[in-house]
Formats: sequence, C-alpha cells, structure tokens
Amino acid sequence: MKQVLAEIFTRLQEEPGSPPAPVAWRALAGALAGVYGLGASGRRALYTRGWWCPRHLPCRVISVGNLAVGGSGKTPLTVRLARRWLEGGRRVAVLSRGYGGRSRGVQVVSDGTRVLVAPPQAADEAYLVARQVPGAVVVTGACRYGAGRVAWERYRPDLMLLDDGFQHYQLHRDLDLVLLDAERPFGNGRLLPRGPLREPVSVLRPPLTLVLTRYREDRHRPTWEALQQAFPGLPVLRASLEPARLRRRPQGEDLPLDDLRGRRLTVFAGLARPRVVAATLEELGAVVVRLLPFPDHHDYSPAEVEHLAALAASRETDGLITTEKDWVRLEGRWPKSAPLLVLGVEAQLVDPWPEDWE
Repeated sequence: MKQVLAEIFTRLQEEPGSPPAPVAWRALAGALAGVYGLGASGRRALYTRGWWCPRHLPCRVISVGNLAVGGSGKTPLTVRLARRWLEGGRRVAVLSRGYGGRSRGVQVVSDGTRVLVAPPQAADEAYLVARQVPGAVVVTGACRYGAGRVAWERYRPDLMLLDDGFQHYQLHRDLDLVLLDAERPFGNGRLLPRGPLREPVSVLRPPLTLVLTRYREDRHRPTWEALQQAFPGLPVLRASLEPARLRRRPQGEDLPLDDLRGRRLTVFAGLARPRVVAATLEELGAVVVRLLPFPDHHDYSPAEVEHLAALAASRETDGLITTEKDWVRLEGRWPKSAPLLVLGVEAQLVDPWPEDWE
C-alpha cells in the first residue's frame, strides 16, 4: 500500500517549479493522506504505548531509515557504516526488505565471503551492498526479524544494520538513524500521497539521531542550524554524497571523474529522484542533454535495454550514463558493443564519528 501511495505522490509532481496537479487529484490525495495518517499513527502508537511489543534480536540492531519517500542516501550510508564497523573488527549483517527482488521469504544475498544471488532474483540495493561491502552478510526478507534470526543462527554477527527500518516497529533497535535530504528535509510537509512523508514530523523525538544527507556547506548550513533549533533533544549530523568512481561498462575500465567535464550526455536512471543524478553530473562539469527517468527499482525490459543500447551506440551525444544501482539490474544483459558510463557515489560523514556508535 505504501508503495502505491508513493507512486500517486510521484504523479502529483510535487517538485519545485513543476505545474500544480489537477484539483481532483489533489483532493483525492488529501483524503487518502488523512486515512493513511490515521493508520500510520495508530500503528506506531500500538508499539510506543506498549500494547504490542517489538521483538529483540540477540545482538545490537542499528536502523538506517527515513521519514520521507525518495532517495535520501540510505544505501550509500549503510555501505559506509558497514565498512567502518568491519574495519573495526566487527562482524556485520545487513538486513533489507528486498524490495524489487523476485524471491520470496528470507534470502541470503551474501554470506560475507561471496555473493550468492544476483538481480533479478535479488533486490538491487541488497545486491549493491553485498558487492560494495564484501565482508558483510546481507539477508533480505519482508519480516526483518525472520531475516535477522537467519543471520544470527548462521553467522553470529556482532551487529545488524537494518536498511530502511524506521517504520519497521516490529523489531527493536538500539540506535535509530533517520535520514533527511538537505535540499527538502520534509518536502511539502504533508503525508503520503499528498506529500512525501511516511509519518508526521512529530514522531522525531529522542532517542533518534537525525542525519542531514546530500549536505553542502555553502548551501545547507542554515537548514542544519534550523533543524538543531527545531529538535534540541536530537543529535543532527551531516553527511555528504560524493561522486566516487566512474567506470566504462561492460568492460569495467576505471575512468577519472574529470573525463565528464564538457561531455554532452544522455542520462537514464530508475531512482526515486532521477533529477539528482543529472544535477550531480552538471556539478562535475558535464552537459546533460537528455534525461530519461524510470521508476525506482525499475526492471528494464528487453525492449528498453535494446533502446538504451541503441542510444549508447549512436552519436547523438558524447555518451550514455547511468548509476551503479541501475547497472546491477542491467549487468549480464547489456550488449558488449554498447559503451555505457556508470557513476558511483559514496557517503561521507561531515561530523566526527559519534562515540555511542562504537
């Protein structure tokens, strides 16, 4: 249901500068938002008031979640956190819902030594974490407690990272990180599907930690300071998402990011906010001639792959480029004769690593 409401919100085009949605759509979305808000508030109250009890796993559980739908950088931050704890000698398991994967039930995507399942059977984000953090166990399942039990019984991790877990009240968390996009932390301030919020802002209370992502000091310092004033009882950390690597596929050749400067590019991306990719490329000096947006977690059809490969082989622009998240859904199906650039990003904490995270 939440995914359907998110799609309705996307159709409303609630972006700065976009034309207003039809009145009938806005009225319907407003009514649905009221019903959704009652359901979300009631569900959380069942746990916060002790009528329902969250289940506990045998080790520390840390959630990386968000308040609003859309790309706030959960996967890059999950990768950064998992690497940090692995480098400190911890055994880490990442638990993900597995949205977009075809397998049902609990699935071990990586056992910490090798990747066992790839898209389309595995979810793209879980597979990406498994590829980028080779030492981490990655398990998916709609029931995160069930996934956690499998991870514990087979691999005995020291801690588990719950990817996209803020609304997963059924599972106890020792630390809750709630990500807010620095450009629009609360969107238009309205609940799904009239706005991007999964829950009202009022749920942000201790002992949560807020993380302001996509942070740029020259643009977002006033937002950071305003959040500190609005939530004096909560730590408000900052994290940037930085372009980290550029590869030419399918060969896998590494290229310097400076190679993008001055290039006229066609961009495609199946993300919650494809325009963010275009903006990142423009900051790197590229000229985005054309943006082809696809739905988040999009499973590219053979016809779409053929069309995109034709664009890559054509000389309409200086190249075709996409994201690592999209590439993992295309790998193995992309023609060897069609050059494709793939941009990867990494999360970096601007503030010092908190002592209570150790």
